[in-house]
Amino acid sequence: MSKNRLVGLLSLMLILFSCKQGINQTKESKFKKGYELAHKSLDRESTISILTQWLANDSTISNWAYDTLAYYHYFFKVNPGAVRNPSTPMFYAEKGLDINKGNTFLKDIKAKLLLEKGKDTLAYAMFEEMWKQTNDYTYYWDMTYIEIARGNIAKAEEMITAVLNSGDKIEGKKVKMEAITAQITENIAAKAAFTYLNALVKNVKRDVIGSFELLKKCIEIEPNFYAAKRDIMELQRMNSGARRQQ
Repeated sequence: MSKNRLVGLLSLMLILFSCKQGINQTKESKFKKGYELAHKSLDRESTISILTQWLANDSTISNWAYDTLAYYHYFFKVNPGAVRNPSTPMFYAEKGLDINKGNTFLKDIKAKLLLEKGKDTLAYAMFEEMWKQTNDYTYYWDMTYIEIARGNIAKAEEMITAVLNSGDKIEGKKVKMEAITAQITENIAAKAAFTYLNALVKNVKRDVIGSFELLKKCIEIEPNFYAAKRDIMELQRMNSGARRQQ
């Protein structure tokens, strides 16, 4: 092959490579702009759709895209009153955990999805592991909630009392709570969050008045505490209905 022909061939290859790079960058730019626009406008469906396509075309974003897709499918893809399939958010959570096994954000989502599927033993073990690793009271709250759901009331009361009697240890500590059907996430003072669990225990014991009083204490600590305000309204509604039937 002549020198001039070789130079020409190399030049052509460089041009083709540059064109390919330009096309890829243009695609990436479009995906990025579309994703950012959908995200800022709170268009959840478009955010999921665009990010899924972007990830399929660009594996370099997988370190954060799996986190986002897992969360969006877990938290936003919920139809009130319908039983949802947790397989999709679980798929993305596990793909992300394959990249980073220590990702507590995804481990938290996976544990909650396991709980939805009735696998409380596995979920409890994951929450317990994260509690020991981070000392984040959110995970201890989840563990306590599972004990209440299991009917282990004595154990739950023991856990609640240990937190509420720990003095300065819980000062400034928060518990992340979610109300998925209402699309609300709150960071609640640990004292209010565990007092709320105490109210749930009272309700299980059919001590409605005791539960109501504890819920009021929750509101005194956290005036905008969604779950506590919702439960107070529900107890008031039930009490009003009972009076009308008398």
